Amino acid sequence: MKKNFITIISAGFGVCALLAGCGEEHQAPPSERNQLVNRFFRSMENGDSVSATSQGQKLLAMDPGNDYIAKLVNIQQSNSYVERAQKLVNAGDVAGALAVVEEGLKVYPLNRTLSQLRGQLRQLRHAKMLIANMRSAKSSSAMTAALTAATTGLSSNRTEKLENYFKTYRQRIAETAAREQAAAVAEPVVPARPAER
Repeated sequence: MKKNFITIISAGFGVCALLAGCGEEHQAPPSERNQLVNRFFRSMENGDSVSATSQGQKLLAMDPGNDYIAKLVNIQQSNSYVERAQKLVNAGDVAGALAVVEEGLKVYPLNRTLSQLRGQLRQLRHAKMLIANMRSAKSSSAMTAALTAATTGLSSNRTEKLENYFKTYRQRIAETAAREQAAAVAEPVVPARPAER
């Protein structure tokens, strides 16, 4: 009787160990995974980026090689920060927008969207100064230097409006250079005095 009891107990432990998988990780059952996928996409539809990020990270843990889910998680991580930053930029507060993006990068340091946005905002922060330098330049050489600084400094913020401004400014440089050249030709040349002996 005692021997049968020990056999039954050890068989029970064996079944438990088998069911538990002896400490190995197993994929979630398909129904659990499907429910998580549904919640993930529902959260994205509802604009709940915090929940979507959490659910997406759980999905990635189940399927680490899934690039599609990884991209969606990246987007969800950055969404709320990008929206807040955009509102601040629209209100003219570039420094505030940059602070929001920096805050997002503290939470999600590997987020590519936020990293790119930080670079654009850093450039945009200097835009007023660069445009002011263009407006205050008087000579064609100073205008050319100001344009070069602006096109380099705003390289990742090139909107159609900015491109049109640069195009018009190039025309102004050409007109200024032509006036400078005409003025140089019109000025009488004073002959040098002969050297005294």
